[in-house]
Formats: sequence, structure tokens, C-alpha cells
Amino acid sequence: MQAKHSLEFARAPAVWSMYPKIMISRKPSLVPEGGEVPRIEARLAKVSIDRKHLASYSEICGAAAGATLPIAYPHVLAMPLHLAMLGAEAFPVKLFGLVHVHNRIAMREPISAGEPAEIRAWIEGHRDTDRGQEFDLHTEYVVANEPLWDETCTFLARRKPAPGAAKPGLSRGDGAPDGVAVKSSSFRAPAGLGRRYGFISGDVNPIHMSDLSARAFGFPRAIAHGMWSLGRLASDFEADQFNGGCELSVSFKLPIYMPGWLMLQRWPIENGTGFALRDGQGEKPHLIGTLKSLR
Repeated sequence: MQAKHSLEFARAPAVWSMYPKIMISRKPSLVPEGGEVPRIEARLAKVSIDRKHLASYSEICGAAAGATLPIAYPHVLAMPLHLAMLGAEAFPVKLFGLVHVHNRIAMREPISAGEPAEIRAWIEGHRDTDRGQEFDLHTEYVVANEPLWDETCTFLARRKPAPGAAKPGLSRGDGAPDGVAVKSSSFRAPAGLGRRYGFISGDVNPIHMSDLSARAFGFPRAIAHGMWSLGRLASDFEADQFNGGCELSVSFKLPIYMPGWLMLQRWPIENGTGFALRDGQGEKPHLIGTLKSLR
């Protein structure tokens, strides 16, 4: 059994100081045969919310500016801890190359921006899948010793397919059932969005920052952050769907190239709403998910 690794922070670590080490990491792309991911924990003892930062996040995600936090904003507050954990020597896989494939957020009640809080995060173990290895990164936003918000981010380290193996196709279960009314809305992912959201979130992965840097990693153009698309689509939901406690679960599908129009389709499901974020023509899926009440 491997030892537990704990990181304690009185204030959020500076993300910019971590990137040089992360960029030049010589760790393998996959957990070596017989290896394992030890438990790595991180704790931010005191959350300090900059109201200007919150306003900037709200503006870029189309969220209403107010006294409570947008549902995906605690993820941004936890980003420095995530980088510290995934960039730590104890984490056996290099951070660049991991793909964010699933995300689940549960918010028990609206969270005031003025309430004292702490953030706790941990990662341990991995799963072998047909596509590679998956890792679950857990985070809690804790107020008065109660986790009012928790998240599971699932990352994939891709395994090179065997020669001649067929590429996995997209799931067809990514739309509303026949006969169910679908509500649609549209919004734009503008040019420069990746840089703006990157500086707000601390995620300055080169694939998001410019077309030139994205091409160096095999993408034809810069792609939008998955967590921006999640935060932006959440702003198209009615506020009362979040106020009584909710769970927002998504699977990330095809990348969003910038600039471009996006179509959000929504339909009723038991105890909530199903949705799909697609390209401007309503065809290619970028993100599939559900928003369910916890009441």
C-alpha cells in the first residue's frame, strides 16, 4: 500500500509557477504496468473570492452577476489545487495529454460568495478501459464543515490503438427520445475566448490559447475549454433549477473550434432536463448531459 500524499495551502498556489515544470515533465503517458496512483490530497484552508474575478467569470460564461456562485465557478477556484496534485511527483502520469471526458457537479444549495469556505480535493487509483486509463479527481467546496458543492472530474490517458483497430464511434444515445419536445437556444464561442477564459480559470493549456499553439498539438484551430462550455450552457437554464439542489452531469464529445456558433438543445427527463450542446447546425455533439434535481 502506497503512502498518502497531502498538500496543504493557506492560500491558492500560483498556477503560473507550476506550468514550466508541467510542460517539461518526462513522466510516462500511462501508469506503468503494475503501477498505481497513490492517494493525493490537497486542501485550501481559506477560500478568498475576488469579486472582480467572479464578475469576469460570470460575464464570459453568460451567468447572472450576483451574490451567489455560478454552478461551475468552484471548479475555477479549485484549479490551482488540481494542477498542484496532477503535477506532483507522486502522480505517475504527465498532465499534458490527459483528456477531460466526464464531469459531475452536485450543488446542495446556493453558495454565497461571502461565506467563509475551504476546498478539499483528492485523487486515488485508476481504471483501465478500451480507450486507455481513467482517473477520477474529486473536489469539495466546504462551508461550516459541510460540503455544499462536490465535483468529480474524469480524465482519460489515451492508449495508442492497435494497428488496424477501428476508431470508436460516437454514441447514438445523445439526443431527445422521439416525440419529446426540444427547446433550443444558440450562443457563440468567439475568437480569443480560449485566452480570455484561460487567464480567468488558470487553464492555459496551449490547445486553447491560439491557433498556432493548438496546431503544435495536432488541432487545426484553438479549441474552447470544456469547463467554459459547461459554465456557459448552465446560464441558459432557469435559476430555479439550481436553487433547490441539483446534479449536473456531462460527457465531453467533440472539440469546439473557435470561432463558431453552438446550439443547446434541452428536453424533459424524469426529475430534470436532458441536454446536448451541438454545432451551429444542430448536428455534431460537443457535450451531452443531464441536470437533475436533488429534491
